[in-house]
Amino acid sequence: MNYQNEEYIQYSKKKKNKETRSIAWYLTTHITLYIVLIFFLIFFAWYTYFSVTHRYYIVTGTSMQPTLNSSIVLEDESEDAVYVNIYGNIDFGDIVVINASNNSDDIIKRVLATGGDYVTIARSGNSYYIYRIAKENVVLDENGIMTGSLIEDVNARLQENERGGFSYNIDYISWGTEPGILQGGITYEAQFYNQFIADADEEDLFTSSNGLIYVKVPDNYVFCLGDNRANSRDSRYYGYFSLDEIVGDVEIIVYDYSFGNRVLQVISFYYRQVEEFFAR
Repeated sequence: MNYQNEEYIQYSKKKKNKETRSIAWYLTTHITLYIVLIFFLIFFAWYTYFSVTHRYYIVTGTSMQPTLNSSIVLEDESEDAVYVNIYGNIDFGDIVVINASNNSDDIIKRVLATGGDYVTIARSGNSYYIYRIAKENVVLDENGIMTGSLIEDVNARLQENERGGFSYNIDYISWGTEPGILQGGITYEAQFYNQFIADADEEDLFTSSNGLIYVKVPDNYVFCLGDNRANSRDSRYYGYFSLDEIVGDVEIIVYDYSFGNRVLQVISFYYRQVEEFFAR
């Protein structure tokens, strides 16, 4: 028997190299499998969290143009979609989905005043303007009544951002250039005074130095409008919306939605979140 065969020589160089390669392959394979497993566990946990905390809506109609469905024309029926965070904090300027008790369908609008803010609608020629006094700027007298004077800027305008959405001055929000007409020929201004001013308690009203009558938004309610002022049924039609009617705030917008765009927008959103976290 040939005992010089390499299988019988325990520490031959060739056998040692072979064992080293086997161990390296074993470790590489298992580490890769563990990384893949951890990735899928993290993805599953995130997907479960995302599914619980978000709802997906396809946006129909034109009441939020140009922010949403800006491409809809007679020949083009493409639509946008949104992911709504049902646990998000609702604040001024947020786009929200509302499950209004007086409407059978969910609607999507922008929050332009929250509880404690004061709002009014004014008309100048053929233009309507909404003004807001933020609650942090409200001055009350010893009886808890709004006091002081304001400088209203009737030339305040919505400013378009790169996506065609809007950014707002903290106190003044312009309306648009076309007077909106509700059913029956009632203007939005008349509807505002009939629905909000007439029903408000005196202590919730404030008349500014130039005669504008402001009304206080009740606590736990919001005043919402569509970005497309002349073609939107919103708080001017339905009244204030209770916070209990708010499904959540729009966190991710998917323009011209498709599966690929949905995935891309979700990844982009969380990529920005990670960037902001590490930029602190």
